[in-house]
Amino acid sequence: MTGAVITAWSAISACGVGAEAHRTAYADPARRPDPAPVGEPVPAEAHVAADFDVTEALGPKGTSSMDRCSALAVATAADLATVVECPEGALRGADAHAAQEGVVAGVVLGTTSGSAQTQFDFTRESLTRKKPYRVNPALMPFALMNSAAGQTAIRHGLTGPNTTIAGGRMSGLSTLRYGSRLLATGRADAVLCGAVEEYGPARQWIADQRRADAGSAAGRPLGEGAAVLLLEPAAPDGGDHTGENHDGENHDGGDHTGENHDGENHDGGNHDGGDRTGGQDTGGQQHPARTPLAELLGIDTRVAVDDDPAAALEVCIRRTLERAGVAASDVRTVAVSAPPGELAAAERDALARTIGHADVRDPGEILGDTGAATGPFQVTLLLDRPGLALATAVDEDGNLGCGLLRVY
Repeated sequence: MTGAVITAWSAISACGVGAEAHRTAYADPARRPDPAPVGEPVPAEAHVAADFDVTEALGPKGTSSMDRCSALAVATAADLATVVECPEGALRGADAHAAQEGVVAGVVLGTTSGSAQTQFDFTRESLTRKKPYRVNPALMPFALMNSAAGQTAIRHGLTGPNTTIAGGRMSGLSTLRYGSRLLATGRADAVLCGAVEEYGPARQWIADQRRADAGSAAGRPLGEGAAVLLLEPAAPDGGDHTGENHDGENHDGGDHTGENHDGENHDGGNHDGGDRTGGQDTGGQQHPARTPLAELLGIDTRVAVDDDPAAALEVCIRRTLERAGVAASDVRTVAVSAPPGELAAAERDALARTIGHADVRDPGEILGDTGAATGPFQVTLLLDRPGLALATAVDEDGNLGCGLLRVY
């Protein structure tokens, strides 16, 4: 196993702000948002986070030039901090520089390319504004791909590793695997793993052009949002947190992340002699134990090099289940990434060949096409049904994969 568990989460999207708003929308179709018309310069319909205003959510200081991409990430982490019961400091937004000594919390955020709107605006200003400078320098930090992760760490005093993964629809799985390795190697005591995607005219225009170039019909409306999962080390005994034996699964503590990369040790053991149970940090300071919502059992990825993504994803699924020591018939729920075009059918085809009996859930039906943020939203959609659950991802660049969870 990866030795990592998900202990809390939060999200902002068209469903609202916070985990409870999303649980309500997930459970009740009548509470799910409809796409709203958006006007010029690129008319369309989209699932926008209408309840989210940057200045209202984060205050006026430091937000006058902040884009929605960074703001969504910062605000989602802030909401997560309000529901995580821990001492003032790391994971608390009230005092960004009062991080508790000895607690190392990292940030791993996924994206497609950062804020396309800010990048477009910055480029336009370089061509249209008067000399000598031509551009608004305040936009520059937010035009960078890692702005969301950096701003989240700065504003919340998170002093651990800070990483941005531009993985498109693979971002959710990639951030979870990266975060679990940070925990396994002792680089962090907790990791905020998630992804963010904003909506704006630039992203809508890019999506329209890609569809036109591919000769495909208009897909589902775009959506925006951010979802962040708190990843912490599992209990050192690797025991069952619910007191039950789930589906005859093998809990041998082995490495099921797919591969052993860069010489990292993924044996689920105690690293660096420190206690990383989630209840005590390396500095010996206590914080309240959090009941795990789900355990990350394994992640596998590959590239569809032969133009057959369904076959490649089928191999991923079978390999992940085999390494976790579980049968396909034990998987109860699946969340799909539902990429545009023919890839969605390939994803469903692979699932039909492997775990066709499982309940299939699609966050895009509720939130619209949230791009890179689809991955963590898939995970949040799985957390309401105990048992084994699988999240799959297929990206247009040929990367694909799956992640196996045991939901408590």
